[in-house]
Amino acid sequence: MTILASDTGGRGGGARALWADGLWRAAMAALALMPLGMAVAHRSSPVFAGLAALLALAATAVDGRLSDLARQARTALASPLGLAVLAFLAWCVVSVGWSEFKALSVSALGEFWLPVLATFLLALTLPARMTRTAFWLLVAAAVIACITMIFELRTGLALRRSLGMRWHSFIFNRPVLTILCLLPAISVWTLRRVRHGWVLALALSALAFAAMAHSESGASILGFAAGLATFLAALAAPRLVARLAAVAFVVLTVAAPFLGQIADRAIPASVHQRLADDHSRDRVDIWLSFGEAIRRQPLLGGGFGVSPRMRDTAVAERVPSEDETLLAVGHPHNTLIQVWAELGGVGAFLALAAVLLLLRTIARQERLVAAASLALLGSATAVALVGHGAWQGWWAASLGAAIVWILAARRTERETGP
Repeated sequence: MTILASDTGGRGGGARALWADGLWRAAMAALALMPLGMAVAHRSSPVFAGLAALLALAATAVDGRLSDLARQARTALASPLGLAVLAFLAWCVVSVGWSEFKALSVSALGEFWLPVLATFLLALTLPARMTRTAFWLLVAAAVIACITMIFELRTGLALRRSLGMRWHSFIFNRPVLTILCLLPAISVWTLRRVRHGWVLALALSALAFAAMAHSESGASILGFAAGLATFLAALAAPRLVARLAAVAFVVLTVAAPFLGQIADRAIPASVHQRLADDHSRDRVDIWLSFGEAIRRQPLLGGGFGVSPRMRDTAVAERVPSEDETLLAVGHPHNTLIQVWAELGGVGAFLALAAVLLLLRTIARQERLVAAASLALLGSATAVALVGHGAWQGWWAASLGAAIVWILAARRTERETGP
């Protein structure tokens, strides 16, 4: 296994080079084992991302390249996309000032932004060094994770019960969503670097879909369908798909405060009956409640991370009583609504600006990489519109890891191709 695009062997002599090489390999392994770790401990992706980042940082230090890393970081953050992300981060921090639950807001900031920082460091350091062996380890970890989850769910989690572990079947929702995020990166790598890689990509996608189908995560099925459709369309016309995605994000962001009302009128009762197991009617009711809260503080929102206590905020007293109860569900099960509710129109605008700049960056990539990147964005967006809280650390770490792997897959052929 070779270290790609690295000059570690020429710095600091043999022992230092060996230490750096070992640390780089360990960082890759930590990131590659994330899907398997999630199948065992369903909130553990920040641990794997954080460990990989620390190992990569240590390897950079041993290489004597911390100043180079700092220069790369400054360059990345000075780009239009980097500045947009920094502006959004600044607004998140400032919003703590008017949060009625500052400790909760600070905790949410750490839970979300620390994995973002970890994966940012990995994105700067690992892609140029990622090895073929690391990708195969990722594939193996994903396959074992899927097989393990299918076995557990088909046997009523008998193994977990016998070991005295948590045995509620919903705990596999997060692992299958992590694998959903990683599928585009694995697919683009197999298509570029493995002989008949399309067979492996199809097989792994089928296995991942089987795990999703066995799980209770309806959001993962929706995300899989959205990602697949986006990938196929983007293969044909990546720039067109990126433009359509930009329009969709603008429309969704503007409509978010009214999404509950729109869905309430547009979705027939018969559809809600068919989707009863996925709680579609409950989600619409939750969107209605948070929409009422948004319209009463549309500019600034309630402060970063306050959704779990939204019913206890002052704005809840101005929400009609029939909508107030559902403000206590923890989060609105829609990322855009949560951004509006917590960060107001200013935060929604900043988040939209970052997404539009990201789409512009994606559209400039080569066709296959752009298709995989758009597939990841499509899958993540579909999940985010109906699923979990926006700032959950495991989700940030899983998405960040997927971006790192796509960046690595983009570079692999150029660095090691025949």
